[in-house]
Amino acid sequence: MQLQKFDINLEEDEDLSPFVRGKVFIVQKKDGYRFNIDSLLLSDFVNIKSSGKLIDLGTGSGIILILLSLKYKNIQFYGLEVQQDLYQLAQKNIKLNNVKADLKLGDVKEVKKFYEHQYFDYVVINPPYFKSGDYKNTQEKIARSEVLATLEDFIKASWYLLKNKGKLFMIVPCERFSETVKYLKNYNLQPKRYRFIHPSINEKATHFMVEAIKQAKEGGEIVESPLIVYENPKEKKYTDYVWSLLENYPNHRL
Repeated sequence: MQLQKFDINLEEDEDLSPFVRGKVFIVQKKDGYRFNIDSLLLSDFVNIKSSGKLIDLGTGSGIILILLSLKYKNIQFYGLEVQQDLYQLAQKNIKLNNVKADLKLGDVKEVKKFYEHQYFDYVVINPPYFKSGDYKNTQEKIARSEVLATLEDFIKASWYLLKNKGKLFMIVPCERFSETVKYLKNYNLQPKRYRFIHPSINEKATHFMVEAIKQAKEGGEIVESPLIVYENPKEKKYTDYVWSLLENYPNHRL
């Protein structure tokens, strides 16, 4: 199906999803891996200067690069994706949203084939969350579990890619907190800022976001106020903060 308004062709197994009040449009597989609010929360957490080179490792549909392009107009964007079908979707979405980004098809474990050492100022990762699991299809299995690359693989690649004092931003399930911090320190990526994500005010945190700096000294860590997603989880009513994100990103103020 061709959408003349957007000058793109949708395959039978694809659909078009508006996001953040129609500021972006994302083509996704109907039954494949689909982005969720984590991508928006991580994009909001990213705090960088207005210039430099940034890469999204495991870029999927390209949603994070597209969201960050709304926030930072002078950043040079790059993306690496291992799955051919997601790589093609990312290309389609980058074009659809008029974002300039250099995308490559490749494995995070083989970043040396694609990029020079210490080429990037910033790395962003929304990695596979789980070591294993049952999934409805291969695309989702690879995106959500460590079938092809582990959490350590992503962090090791970040070390290789980042310049000294470069920044890594990532989101990870809380059950992997100590493991994540261990890997970060092993690769001289010093955690400096954390934010924990809670489904509701009465529930424990399920995920956390972390900013780490390559070759930084220990000390000076900041734990930001908790990010509460739902005011009423049963009714799926978002908190004012998340609602403002969805309505006003990247210009929300709460």
